[in-house]
Amino acid sequence: MTGARVLTIGAPPSFRQEVAHSIDAAPELIDWMPSITAAEEVLALEQAPDVIVVSPEVKDFDALGLAEYVLHFAPTTAIVLVRDNPPKSLMPAAMRAGIREIVDMSDEGSDLEEAMARAIAWAGKLRSVGSPSNQKSVHRGKVITIFSSKGGTGKTFLSCNVATAIAAKSQLHTALVDLDMKVGDVFSYFGQEPTRPGDDLALLGDKSTRDELTELGSKVEDHLYAFGSLPDPAAEPMPGERAGKVLRALRGAFPYTIVDASAEYSDQTVAAFDVSDEIWLVTSLDVVGVRHLLIALETLMSLGVPRERMRILLNRSDSKVGLDLADVERILKVKIDSRIPSSELVPKSLNKGRPVYLHDPKSEVAAAIGRLADHVLGGETQQVHNPAPVPAGKRLATRLLGLR
Repeated sequence: MTGARVLTIGAPPSFRQEVAHSIDAAPELIDWMPSITAAEEVLALEQAPDVIVVSPEVKDFDALGLAEYVLHFAPTTAIVLVRDNPPKSLMPAAMRAGIREIVDMSDEGSDLEEAMARAIAWAGKLRSVGSPSNQKSVHRGKVITIFSSKGGTGKTFLSCNVATAIAAKSQLHTALVDLDMKVGDVFSYFGQEPTRPGDDLALLGDKSTRDELTELGSKVEDHLYAFGSLPDPAAEPMPGERAGKVLRALRGAFPYTIVDASAEYSDQTVAAFDVSDEIWLVTSLDVVGVRHLLIALETLMSLGVPRERMRILLNRSDSKVGLDLADVERILKVKIDSRIPSSELVPKSLNKGRPVYLHDPKSEVAAAIGRLADHVLGGETQQVHNPAPVPAGKRLATRLLGLR
């Protein structure tokens, strides 16, 4: 029984220990993914496991979405759904989605060990008779998510301009996604307004071709298509499973997708993190911005996002505001990967509805954006010389870390 490959999904990470105990296996032999979207990423790239076990922390809607995905792409994989409460109305939908076992941990008669044994036996039997797998290789574009939990850092400015630069340099179709469904500003940088409701943005996940996708978007520059929704302060974020489908659909049709994430650590934002090849964390040179950056780094790592997938971008890097960049890097042990200088061209270009990369391509800020685009396209990003660190007093460290 311990020879089966088992993948556990959902918080806490220790959930896999309980599953390992049920099949008498060492915990380190059981795979674990923090979210449904992260698991679907693995399933898209690797051979599917024999059994997937979903923790009680994963929402029913997301679990059913995973089951439908597995049924289509890996039909010989068994799914065991673990719940803390009686499933009741979930049962019919679970059966239709192909979930093999539901374990109700509130029921003393439920036995995870027996459910795992049945699931492993079922998967083994199907694979022994050579049941074909529906898994297939698909086009995989590159996804970059740009994020800051603090407003005013220039996150949307960078998203729009980097996407513009990528489309212009590569001459390849590029997608720009505004995931702020409350008051997203992506379209403003192109002198346009979104025209579609939030439901249309969610529908992108059901499309498979570029033509179908672009019908739900807007062409804002040559080779660049923007996707977003009408501002709605009462709008709720998309469920993580749905947001993951949207971004995978875009990734399958566009060589490059730039995501302007909302400032909230919502399920849709976490899904974007899971799908992204890189996550760019944006900050400005001020105490609050740096504190938000530190929290973002810690939060992403706690979600299981590898540190090597994160890049730190400093916007308005030449601002004279009383903080020394070298001190910030040394105290917080954070290397700034890229810097974008301040420029009065930024608000001017926004008012004209034209990205600064096109408005004044010879400017320093446009050159910095071009280097970011080169990085995405595989070129060499010019390294800016870091000044030697100077001693920093206890006062600065205390301010940055929020201590008293």
